[in-house]
Amino acid sequence: MKAVILNGDDFGLAPAINDGILVAHERGCLTSASLSVAGPAAAEAAAAAAAFPKLGVGLHLTLVDERPLSDPASIPSLLTADGRFFDSGVAFARRWWMGRIRAEEARHEIRAQLRCIRDLGVSPTHLDSHDHLHVLPGLFEIIVDEMSRAGLHRLRIPLETEAIGSASWSRRTAGLGLSLLARRARRHARRQGLSFPGGFSGFRGAGHIDTASLRSRIEAVGPGVTEIALHPAAGSQPPRPDFASWDYRWDEELAALLAPEVEELLERRQIRRMSYRDLPVSTETNPSGRIEESTAR
Repeated sequence: MKAVILNGDDFGLAPAINDGILVAHERGCLTSASLSVAGPAAAEAAAAAAAFPKLGVGLHLTLVDERPLSDPASIPSLLTADGRFFDSGVAFARRWWMGRIRAEEARHEIRAQLRCIRDLGVSPTHLDSHDHLHVLPGLFEIIVDEMSRAGLHRLRIPLETEAIGSASWSRRTAGLGLSLLARRARRHARRQGLSFPGGFSGFRGAGHIDTASLRSRIEAVGPGVTEIALHPAAGSQPPRPDFASWDYRWDEELAALLAPEVEELLERRQIRRMSYRDLPVSTETNPSGRIEESTAR
């Protein structure tokens, strides 16, 4: 059988993103969301999500752009002089590769975010991360260890094998690098008995998935479980002024998730919609991400 997880990233980063994700779930085909507990609207997101029990909510581990949950004095290598995380995944990755970020400080903040999501009343369905930093070698092992301590066994492996839709040269190049890291992370995740969808889509063309693009991605869904990561938000303006440089089309992604033709395509192709909570708890016996008929909605 075929199944898809339609996931909204960045839940909690801004009220407009919260609104877009909840509307896309209530009136559209969104089944899952990833909550950034470091976001300024995280508490509101968690409280609102409680009214939608079918919406799976995972942790969107955030180590860039925002402010940390930890005391800044305890994690200085993760922060700029003004006490914020570095402003991009590239900046974080460069410092990580150079050994300028202390592993135990990263562990401290990861543990704080895993603790916070439960303190907000959310039982997380999975873990992924802002800018997919969780697949960085070394950092991935720390994250897996902390997930195990927190009783969390499902995560995103952002291995995008299909070049669907348009993407800039730099985005395509970054996608190749991400795929290499994701393949390594997938091997490690399998050895640890973690569960993850067998397919992923949403890095190339991120923020620019309109109705036609979403339909193309759904048409490409093969046997097993595929996650499609999206970034819906309400309104035509960037959800926050500092997000303007992202050049995302949040409202178009919301419109795609609400489009009747997308719903019709899912039904016609008999693709089940599910959240991460429906994944089997181990890929050791199910490495392709296949699911039993009874686990999908």
